[in-house]
Amino acid sequence: MDKSTLKWLVLAAIAVCGMLGWKVATQASKDGKKDVVVERPEPRFGVVTAILYCEDSPSVMIEDKMLHRGDVIHDVKVLDIKADKVQFDKQGVQWEQGVQESAKPEWWKRSKDKDSSI
Repeated sequence: MDKSTLKWLVLAAIAVCGMLGWKVATQASKDGKKDVVVERPEPRFGVVTAILYCEDSPSVMIEDKMLHRGDVIHDVKVLDIKADKVQFDKQGVQWEQGVQESAKPEWWKRSKDKDSSI
């Protein structure tokens, strides 16, 4: 493989990683060559990162987890998945979120305390 082809492959890999939100950094090694280091980003709490929609079996990606209708993450239940948004429920409170939309406050609400009387 010649240098020109290798250069284009590295640039294409960097572009793809950039589109996926990955961090790309270069580090100089002792021999003067540069190594490309690709780090995977930390998942963002409660953010819908992708919706894979088909009528039979839609799914949603949240924090690197693939979820379907009825699945639960952080005590939040996935009620419905539409092409552009997801409907959630936590303790009877329902809300919708689109892709890359900031997480709603309901994600952080604690579960109702159980009766603590003795």
